[in-house]
Amino acid sequence: MVAMFILTALFGSIVQILTIFLLRENIIKSIFWATPLILLHQYLFLFGYSKAPKFIVIWFITAGLTNGLAFVAGYWIWKENVSWINLFGIFCIMTGISLLKVSLP
Repeated sequence: MVAMFILTALFGSIVQILTIFLLRENIIKSIFWATPLILLHQYLFLFGYSKAPKFIVIWFITAGLTNGLAFVAGYWIWKENVSWINLFGIFCIMTGISLLKVSLP
């Protein structure tokens, strides 16, 4: 059951990052592509929030996954610099997500 919430948050995070990537181009042309994606990722987040046993847990999981995936996308797509502090932050986020997953009933 917990895997469904995590997969919903993961897919919503990927769609959200794709939306941001599309909006970096020409804002007028990309608004037609981005609007359905914005609605999709908001629906996925709201679905996960409404079905989760604890709202605060799924909210932290969603925020952590979105930040972690945004870091990876920034590194691979936009060639941003990576420091040890960045890697330590991602490690802390993923550790926190796994500890939240263990504490769910």
